[in-house]
Amino acid sequence: MRYCFYIGTCLLLIIVQTTVLSYSNAIGGIYDLLIPFVIFLSICLPVRECLPFILVLGFIVDNLSGSPFGLYLTFYFWLFVSMRWIIKYLRAGNKLFLSLIVVVAVLIENILVMGTFAFFGPIGELPAEAVENIALQIFWALVTGPLFLLSLLAIAKRFNIQLNGAGAAPKT
Repeated sequence: MRYCFYIGTCLLLIIVQTTVLSYSNAIGGIYDLLIPFVIFLSICLPVRECLPFILVLGFIVDNLSGSPFGLYLTFYFWLFVSMRWIIKYLRAGNKLFLSLIVVVAVLIENILVMGTFAFFGPIGELPAEAVENIALQIFWALVTGPLFLLSLLAIAKRFNIQLNGAGAAPKT
C-alpha cells in the first residue's frame, strides 16, 4: 500500500509540475515540487528502498526537463545523501527544521541550475530574469514547501508509515 502511495504521489507531482503549473500564469516561478517529496522519502524509507526510487525519479525528471542530462539525478541523489547524514545527528520529526531544509534545498538547486547553464551557455551569461525567478521560487518554497512536507508527513502518519523505515511514526 505504501509503495502505491509513493509511486502515485510521484506521478501526480510530475504531472502537476510539467502540465498544470508550467502553463499557469497565476503561479509563476514555482519551485521543483519533488524536492519536499525527496526529503520525505529520505526520512521515511530505508536506504535500500529509497535510493533506487530516487534514482529512477531523477532519471524521469531529467528526461522530461530541458536541462543537461543528469542534473536532477545528481541533485536528488545528493539531497538524499545529505538528508540521511543530517538525520543521523538531528531529529527527523522537527517540523521547523524540515521546513528550513526545503527552502535551502530549493536555493541549492537553483544555484546548481544557474551554474550549469552559465557554464554551458553562451559567454557564461545568465538571463536577466534569473534572479527574479529564483527569488520567486524561494518565496513559494517558504510559503508552500513546509505545508507540502507537513501534509506528506501527516499522510504518512495516517497510513502508519514510520520514519526511516524503522522508527516511530512522525508526530504532528
